[in-house]
Amino acid sequence: MRILLVRPWVNKKITTVKNFLFGEPLGVECVATILKEQGHKVVLADFMAEPKGNLMHYMKRIKPQVIGITSQCTDVENVLKIAEMAKRYDKDIKVIVGGVQAMVYPNSFFNSYVDHVFKSTTRENYRELMELIASGEKQKKAIVGIFSKELSFKNSVEGCYNEYIKPDRDCSKRYRHLYRYVGFQPCAIIQTSFGCRNRCRFCVRWKLEGPILREVELEKIIEQLEELEEPYIMICDNDFLINRKRLENFCNLLEKRKIKKKYICYGSVNSILEKEDLFKRLARNGLIAVIVGYESFDNKQLKEYNKAANTDENLRATRVLQKNKIACWGSFILHPDWDKKDFRKLLQYKKLLKPELVTFSPLNPHPLTPLFEEYRDRLLYDETDYEKWNFGDVLIMPSKMSLNAYYLEVLKFTFAVNMNLHSVFYTLRAFPISNTLRMTFGFNTLISVYIKNFFKATLINKRRRA
Repeated sequence: MRILLVRPWVNKKITTVKNFLFGEPLGVECVATILKEQGHKVVLADFMAEPKGNLMHYMKRIKPQVIGITSQCTDVENVLKIAEMAKRYDKDIKVIVGGVQAMVYPNSFFNSYVDHVFKSTTRENYRELMELIASGEKQKKAIVGIFSKELSFKNSVEGCYNEYIKPDRDCSKRYRHLYRYVGFQPCAIIQTSFGCRNRCRFCVRWKLEGPILREVELEKIIEQLEELEEPYIMICDNDFLINRKRLENFCNLLEKRKIKKKYICYGSVNSILEKEDLFKRLARNGLIAVIVGYESFDNKQLKEYNKAANTDENLRATRVLQKNKIACWGSFILHPDWDKKDFRKLLQYKKLLKPELVTFSPLNPHPLTPLFEEYRDRLLYDETDYEKWNFGDVLIMPSKMSLNAYYLEVLKFTFAVNMNLHSVFYTLRAFPISNTLRMTFGFNTLISVYIKNFFKATLINKRRRA
């Protein structure tokens, strides 16, 4: 069959980080592998990389029998628009939706324009569905991991964990020079394990992938690295640094195969401190940056988040990386119960840590985490206000200041972390000037969004007082 796979265009209503993070659509590439193995003709259209107006061009040129659309939470509106456009073009096209939002909230897409929603993806459930579609027969029973319109989107055996699939990167070949991670471009993404032992209360990934680490055979990962043309690799595991023996084997294989790449990864503070002696070798084999979740300046809050490390250990882990000339990209969560003093304490703690880059977001009480029930009564938006559930908007009503006063503190913190000389000099050294300028533009866009949210919050406060 002829199949068009689509990544939607960015929702203009959201606080976007496209100028910083614009990675390849890894999940779509994995689906492409499955479908090509089954003999289907597959085309990928990435509308984060090309104009959304080209969708009808693809429809007319390919005449797809099936359209598959991937989704994040903020994509719901655009996914449903694409599904409607497909059905209006040809009512016989089968529309399927997958991706993270389909895993978390498949009912987001229970719509007359959508035929099937994937809660989990395996070779087997794709084989069953494609055979059913090709046969033209009426669906009589549910397929594991798939909700189908013909069965009123009901499924008693709704899901399992996603199967590991090697991505088909040929389908994204014409876009690959555009994909970047912060200032590193072109940058490929690779996943070497699923699940996480850390179980942080604010994180949804271990809920989706499982609380037990499932590692992909290293030989399969090394084979992919040898095939990739990109000089930069983002390893998107929850905690790539967790397994000492695996890291040592990773270095052994890189050295044996003479693979020269530059790597960025996520790593927990405990994983760093447990392997302090290993980072010199990791740096020699290309590790250039580690994203570390500091989250807070307050040890009590870290315990509430179920973080295993304390603030002193955060500092020690940062110095381990920097001693080995590995950049530390620290991330923080802005808590809704902070006051102005807390924001100042966060800034002081950031100055003490001195990471090369800082990212942050207001606390996001994802519906799959225990935080959702904890803050339900203070939510500013319903969980179906999908475009608001991003990592830029304040979702929880602050308890110690007004909403607009809170946004003002967020604005001040944004300026402080982005205009400090340590980070500026790092970006100028690490990234091409064109990417640094793009990041600067992204920073300006973020600032404008927070300013707009500040004025919106002012109106909300006036309405509440009235």
